Amino acid sequence: MGEPAAQKGRLQNPGGHRVGINLNSRIIADTRLAGISGAKLAGGFLLRLTIDFNVMGWELPDIPVVVFAPARVHLQEMHGLLLGQASPETLQPFTVSNYGGPRAAMFDLFLTPQAMDVLEKHRDGRGVPLSIQLQGEIRRAGAVHLIQDEVRGELNVVQWLAALEQAGYGRSMLFEVPIPSTPASAGAAVELLEAARQLFSRGHYPDAVAKCRMVIEGLTASLGQDAELRAATAAPKHTRTREQRELAMRQAAMDFASLAHHPTSVAQDELFDRNAAQMLLGTTAALVSSALAKK
Repeated sequence: MGEPAAQKGRLQNPGGHRVGINLNSRIIADTRLAGISGAKLAGGFLLRLTIDFNVMGWELPDIPVVVFAPARVHLQEMHGLLLGQASPETLQPFTVSNYGGPRAAMFDLFLTPQAMDVLEKHRDGRGVPLSIQLQGEIRRAGAVHLIQDEVRGELNVVQWLAALEQAGYGRSMLFEVPIPSTPASAGAAVELLEAARQLFSRGHYPDAVAKCRMVIEGLTASLGQDAELRAATAAPKHTRTREQRELAMRQAAMDFASLAHHPTSVAQDELFDRNAAQMLLGTTAALVSSALAKK
């Protein structure tokens, strides 16, 4: 289900104490996480975090100069998992003057494919709550003062998926796999298929794989094809009909999903990662569609 129209594209910025960029308790600029975009990068993915600075007017002598170092970016959940350091596109994203006003700056966060996979697994189909630790210096009248400011905000699902698409993560070939509504006896298999899709979108890959096996087993039973499936897998390959080969594909998918057919000491979440679950989910959907289209 999509987000309410009023929330599409809008950054969720929950409450919390924000100090802002300040010098001796005098606010130089308020800060806010405004959005995110993505870009393709060799060896990984580039996420560009937009920080809004509401710069205050400065009427005193010796106008301060603010410069930034790379900011640490944490996931607010998972005990503040450190995602990496985001480099500012310019060391001095705004200039302090007698006249205040809004300014914006990009902070670039590089993530490896492995880091992105970990983040997507724990995102669990939701938005991404971030904590950005701004660091830098305020230079004024020969003195240097350190900046420590935390910017918090939650990127909603619409924003996050748009950034992933721009970054080239999870690019896919889209095509329709129609799921007929008849026969009624196959309704349970169709419901399980939707449950498998939801588990996959939440990052529960081993559970999605297990659910796919249940889909195929339930489909075969509801269509009364258990004996046909056994006969198809027992038949010599060169004698199988097209229908028997399709039944053999069902058995192969069930074998793939069963740890009993994969003796290994590897943990399930390593054996059935995103790629494995994605492959089996697509295969299962195609097998269900083909089987029900014949009935």
